[in-house]
Amino acid sequence: MSRNVVLASASPRRRELLAALLDDFTVDAADIAEDLAGDAVDCARQLAYAKAEAVARRYRDAVVIGCDTVVFRGLHLYAKPADTAEAVAMLRELRGRPHQVVTAVAVAAPEGTAIDHEISTVFMADLPDDVVQAYAASGRTLDKAGGYAIQHEDVRPVARLEGCYCGVMGLPLWTLYRLLDLFGCAPVPPTRRFDRCADCPARPAGVPPWQATQTE
Repeated sequence: MSRNVVLASASPRRRELLAALLDDFTVDAADIAEDLAGDAVDCARQLAYAKAEAVARRYRDAVVIGCDTVVFRGLHLYAKPADTAEAVAMLRELRGRPHQVVTAVAVAAPEGTAIDHEISTVFMADLPDDVVQAYAASGRTLDKAGGYAIQHEDVRPVARLEGCYCGVMGLPLWTLYRLLDLFGCAPVPPTRRFDRCADCPARPAGVPPWQATQTE
């Protein structure tokens, strides 16, 4: 039996990623203040849970996905930059050194709510000042936690990744795959769309890396 799935996020990146697991879902963004304070993992999990629960109250018998991504280095949490100057400052702080990215996913349904998260270590490229300035001025960094996006191939802000690529983008697909499967949503493996997911450390042990690896 198919279930109505709702993504509680307006992010086009998350919408694109979720389409690798499900062919049909609704988008209805949660209106939740994203205040960052305290432990990064706790913060991401609490916000993902709050988003899922808020939107679930608007739907009956639906499965609602809430998610949140936090970029952090040590005890310092990086939100989305408010303007170009803040984006430049963030990129200068992060460049040439490692930091962590945690994305939490909460799935709320009438029978209960499940939540999990993925933490990845990102080694930033040592971007020169002219690249930092141009990247920030492009406006593409303003809606990104930490002021960058791993998928911006023209800039290549990430030199090396240890963890889940999709999690750094904002939606760890294998983690969500497991949660949706718990609620009978019949997701397909993300390798149907993204070959890179075959080598993801978050891939469940019971799913062969070659399963459905054809790219559409």
